[in-house]
Amino acid sequence: MDRADISVALYQVAADVGGPALIKRINQRSRKTVEAMLETASDIKSPPDKFAIDIMLSAMAGAMRSLLEAGPSPVTVRKAREQLVLLCQSYMTAATAKRV
Repeated sequence: MDRADISVALYQVAADVGGPALIKRINQRSRKTVEAMLETASDIKSPPDKFAIDIMLSAMAGAMRSLLEAGPSPVTVRKAREQLVLLCQSYMTAATAKRV
């Protein structure tokens, strides 16, 4: 999203050039990366399950899709990045807390 104009253009033609298969591979790679990162994090009580990671990644994907469809300005991209960090940190804090 450093270049929103390019991201929007790529998003608009993605379905025509194998986008769904690419998205599936990216999602699988992202989930594995997040799982590995959280397994080594020393400040969490217990790693989240795969479903929690999938929900977090889906929330991020939905937000990014909305941005790309709207043709975001650089200011909007910066604000979205800040809000997504807050969303993910808050959700993972809740998802990794030990349940009683």
